[in-house]
Amino acid sequence: MMPLFDTQLQVSLRALREVVAPALQNGEKHVVEQLHLAIATLDFAKQRLPYARRYHRLELENYIGFATEARAVVGADQTALRDQLAAAESAGNAELRRPEAEIEDYLIVARRLRELVASAVSAAIDKPHERALDLLIIERQKKFLLLQRAWFVPSGFELKPEDLPSLDQLLAQAEKSAAKP
Repeated sequence: MMPLFDTQLQVSLRALREVVAPALQNGEKHVVEQLHLAIATLDFAKQRLPYARRYHRLELENYIGFATEARAVVGADQTALRDQLAAAESAGNAELRRPEAEIEDYLIVARRLRELVASAVSAAIDKPHERALDLLIIERQKKFLLLQRAWFVPSGFELKPEDLPSLDQLLAQAEKSAAKP
């Protein structure tokens, strides 16, 4: 992480924990709760900022692959949806090739791909390809789930976070797999 960001977050967190929190100790319950939520959010950002670009880049690559596979499954009667998926895949690949792409650029295209896949799922209800699309979603999610779980470890929802591989390990494995032709 860039020392400036790391230092700023560290100073802010320390001020909130050591100065603001004690001063609000007898404050209104919802105010104290909001302070703790803000501290948790800043702490998560501090822990994940060094990994954010790599993680969201891999996430976009995952959604591009997902959309490509979904496009192959979508019914022949949905040419407009298939064309939209292809266009979003192309936009995603363009962002991945663009060295100056920001994390937000990855997030915007990934969101569009998710929306289109959701549209494909809605359109597949009671159609012959519904089951194939459902299975594709399950298989695709299995591939990315461990990385997502490791990403969100700082949120505190993992029962045994020590049993998960480190985010560094998972990112390296995913990047290695993505680099294979």
